Amino acid sequence: MKFFQRPVFRVVGIIIVATVVGVLGLTSTVSDQAENEGDILSTSALSENGPLPSEEILKLNSLEKTFLDSDFYRKDGMLPLTVTKDQKYFVTYKLNKQSMAAENELILIGMPRQLIELYLVDLSENKAAFLGKTEFVINQAWSEDGARLALVSHKSVKVLDLAKRSLAEVPMKYETDIYNTSWGLDNRTIYLHLDTTPNYYAYDTYSKQMVKVRGGFQEGDVAYRGKADGGILTSKGERVGVASGLYYGEAAEEQLFAGDVIIHDINHEKILVSCDEDNPEGGARFTLAEYDLKTGASRVLYNEGNLHTVWKIFKASYLKTTGDIIFTTFKLSDTGVKYRLVRIEPKGKETVAEVPSPLYTLTPGENLLHFAAFVNGASCIMDTADFKFSDPGLRQAEQKSDIRDLMLRVLYLYGSESPKLEELKQVFINTYDPIPQEALENIVLETEGLKYWQFIRQEIGKNVTMTLKMKAPNRAEVILDGKYFRGPHELVEIDGKWYVTGLSTWPDSQARKDVYRACTKFIDTQIKTGQAEADFRQKGIQDDYAVRTAALLNKIRTQSSKIELGEIELWSMSEPHRAVNPDAKEARVKMIVTLNDGSTEKLQGYFSRADSGDTWIFQGLGKLSPGLFPQTY
Repeated sequence: MKFFQRPVFRVVGIIIVATVVGVLGLTSTVSDQAENEGDILSTSALSENGPLPSEEILKLNSLEKTFLDSDFYRKDGMLPLTVTKDQKYFVTYKLNKQSMAAENELILIGMPRQLIELYLVDLSENKAAFLGKTEFVINQAWSEDGARLALVSHKSVKVLDLAKRSLAEVPMKYETDIYNTSWGLDNRTIYLHLDTTPNYYAYDTYSKQMVKVRGGFQEGDVAYRGKADGGILTSKGERVGVASGLYYGEAAEEQLFAGDVIIHDINHEKILVSCDEDNPEGGARFTLAEYDLKTGASRVLYNEGNLHTVWKIFKASYLKTTGDIIFTTFKLSDTGVKYRLVRIEPKGKETVAEVPSPLYTLTPGENLLHFAAFVNGASCIMDTADFKFSDPGLRQAEQKSDIRDLMLRVLYLYGSESPKLEELKQVFINTYDPIPQEALENIVLETEGLKYWQFIRQEIGKNVTMTLKMKAPNRAEVILDGKYFRGPHELVEIDGKWYVTGLSTWPDSQARKDVYRACTKFIDTQIKTGQAEADFRQKGIQDDYAVRTAALLNKIRTQSSKIELGEIELWSMSEPHRAVNPDAKEARVKMIVTLNDGSTEKLQGYFSRADSGDTWIFQGLGKLSPGLFPQTY
């Protein structure tokens, strides 16, 4: 019988758990019930008692307290990140003073960027060896033999070789958010989980090559491997490289989940996952759930979203010393974003605390939570004994700039059930110099039909960043990144206030110039000469769209005095997604047609190009709106 299974030890363990949980219950952060309502689902079905803390976690807890009493923590400001398998060394870190304010300013919603310095600390020898720099660690995993440590940061993965005291970077083809990592049984393969949907890569640390990427997985290939309750958990790759399902066991596997799964943490026989489930309204609803391997029960802890939702849980963890579950999420309003830490105790009590960011590390002994911050050099430490910050005045730092505030309001409106005209006028505007751009009119047209707006409205996801380019003191270009149909935004400052004036490809981009050139050439050589109309009629297609296109081409040729081009939207057909990349295959071009009687009509031309060429081909023409140009509101 193992030591921690002996009756005496179990009694001591129960006393420890009861005492800690009691203290947490008395001193827990007060929940904002109004904010909490509707976001976090009932957890009454949870077991009243979490798993007893293991001998290992109790030993780590005690060992870590020794570290926190040392000068490495008290004087040098080092925080323990993990402990080697033999528990001889701490891998620690402290904040680097290099500023990342420029990068953080572009994060509207998501994880802040902070540089850290890594050290290997031997408490018995009172020595610390510098290992190198990386960004704040999101996730980590030791190889099975304890020889190497994979460290996942905001946009990178590094591998620490313990024997060589070296830190090597995994070459990532794309800059993308990385969720977690796990090691293969061979102690050389790292499985990397990227993007919002569970896309996995596999990296061979010996050859230093990606051996499996999106598109390189075969049916049944392992894309994730973890241990739970003495068994093996796996996710299996499909041919496009997306992990599908979660399985338990090896020889006789049991399928626990069938769809997309993100594994957040494992505690004995319990696993903490984000998974998708059928939504009665259509599509998928993504949840945070706990699954009990012994009972087979699955308990939903958090449920958010609709047809367009992406994962909203940033990070979730077990506190193995107490059985608590913690996770971070956010709340968006028209005035900004608030990050929240939710704590669920074994008996189901929930508390919510406002935190500086959704990114945290939990020290190996679970004494401290350390939150990354958007403010340079800020160290935000929360004590898990009372879930309060060591600085009682600490609140989430507000990031302020006019453009940033504008884009947050834009996000809020995109996610609104039915935005009002007065709200839209505070954010969007029409301008006609240097080209006609009508963001206000375009967004009003979209919101006129409630059913259409409900279909295209954006459910705000967990990571939204922007690329900002200042063109002049009063003009700017912004691209939103975060799975949005509306990517590019043209901004203008009028009377000291910023507005969105265009929802199209950047006017000075090469992609727009290519489409503009193709469209103007088509107008001069095809529309004005009647060739386009003749070509359409020659095809003999008699569907409504073809008939309307031919009629519009005839009207432009016979009744117009001027044709002016406005906004150009590029679309990637794979999503579809309003694209800013040069590989877009579809373009939608606004044409402002002035008729001989002085009236105007707005049309939209559709162009596409083949995968193998750069030639843009006309596909059709439609009436954009029945209103006159310009329209005032």
